[in-house]
Amino acid sequence: MASHRIGTLKALVTSLACIGMLSMAGACGTGSDGQPTSTATSGLGSVAIFTPSDGITISQHTPLNKWAKLVPSIKSELVEQGFAAKQISTHTDSSLDKQSQDIQDYVVSRAAETSSKHSSTGSATTLIVAPCTSTDSTTTQYGDYVTNPLDSESSSNDADATADQRMTSALTLARKSGMHVIVLSNDIGGFSPDAFVQMSTARSIGEIQAKQLVSKLQLDSVSATNPKTIEVFLPVGSAKDEDQSVSMAFAKEAFKGIWKVLGPYFKSGAVVSASDTLNASTSATSWSSVAFTASSDNYVKQELDSRLKPEGAAKPVHIDGIIAMNDYIASVIVQELDALGYEGSSAEINPSISILGIVGNLAGHKDLNKSAVPSPAGLGQDDTSSEASLQWPIVTGYGAYTDMLPDIVNGKLWMTALEDRAQLATGIAKVSRQLASGGDVTALQSVSKTTVNGKSVPAFTQSLIAVSASNLKSELIDTGYVTLADAGL
Repeated sequence: MASHRIGTLKALVTSLACIGMLSMAGACGTGSDGQPTSTATSGLGSVAIFTPSDGITISQHTPLNKWAKLVPSIKSELVEQGFAAKQISTHTDSSLDKQSQDIQDYVVSRAAETSSKHSSTGSATTLIVAPCTSTDSTTTQYGDYVTNPLDSESSSNDADATADQRMTSALTLARKSGMHVIVLSNDIGGFSPDAFVQMSTARSIGEIQAKQLVSKLQLDSVSATNPKTIEVFLPVGSAKDEDQSVSMAFAKEAFKGIWKVLGPYFKSGAVVSASDTLNASTSATSWSSVAFTASSDNYVKQELDSRLKPEGAAKPVHIDGIIAMNDYIASVIVQELDALGYEGSSAEINPSISILGIVGNLAGHKDLNKSAVPSPAGLGQDDTSSEASLQWPIVTGYGAYTDMLPDIVNGKLWMTALEDRAQLATGIAKVSRQLASGGDVTALQSVSKTTVNGKSVPAFTQSLIAVSASNLKSELIDTGYVTLADAGL
């Protein structure tokens, strides 16, 4: 049945496209600015947004980057750009198979409607597609917008291959019928869209956390005689997960981003690993040395204990920084650090910042301007006392989980990161308008060229936001992402 429907799609491509091209030729003209103009009744046309259903995490922890939060923002921004609200539709699906059928039905119906009306409706239709991808319980902890990298070891099956082919055929028909296609986050095999929106990647998530450690631990001024101690935790799914290969591929890419930043410091001896999982001979492909199964809180706690307090050790070792990768892992690490006896907070590592100052800042004062982090006040770098070894380390995460915001306020979690949802929505809406009005997408800010399935296409990109106590108010509270109550204030 699936192959028959795909065959039917291919048969429709030529006939519908030809009719659509003829109708567009009669309905479109050229304005004084040289850009194509459509009939007065079509305006910017319709927009159909296709996204996956929100991912389900393995705990009550939930990242802010959810499709249910982004889609309404995109709709609002589309209206701001001149699209009619009644001509914007949204569609959510739980699998690639269902999504590909949903898109196929929409495109075939729209293309048939276009040809029967002999109008330019097809050319004034924009599809915004975030393809469903394979995930596991670990990759969902990063939020819904993350690009899921695939490699030769990643799993695939006939059902996914059929759905992917169906999706490609449907979107190819859409473009040949005059519709525009914008793809978000993950590309679609064999299909090149009119524009691509790059969201967070495993590399960018690893890289932003590593950069935070470099800055906050002042690694550029650290020598091999008094090195800083850093541990990297790369969570992967258990062998029981059907798509464990997805989280393994994610971990590989994340480590490349981490090692691009931290590698030189390990090689120079300025940074060491307490567990010796990383050292001067480590390479960008050594991801498995710091990967561990993270399918439950206990697995995370056991991994932390094995690195910071090996069997038989009288007390935990000194640790300056921990890359936890996401806020779920960070939440468990924070709990276990407390259980192991680490004291204080990240705020104490920078004497110019106090917990009271952070609270005052969040209550309405101006944002703090943090300087790079020196050693804890009153402690020399060569201090090996119990007090020094149990100083609370810098802990980084990703996802801006609402339930972890109080830990940023109290200094237990140094930083988290997330997508700039407002800027993403604005960018997607502006790209949609440019396509619908015949404008140049590459003329937009934050748009450059990238290659998608062998073709150069415009790509909108937006940097991740690093959030700490210094800018939590301006980035999350003032923007309406969270409330003061969410932050525990």
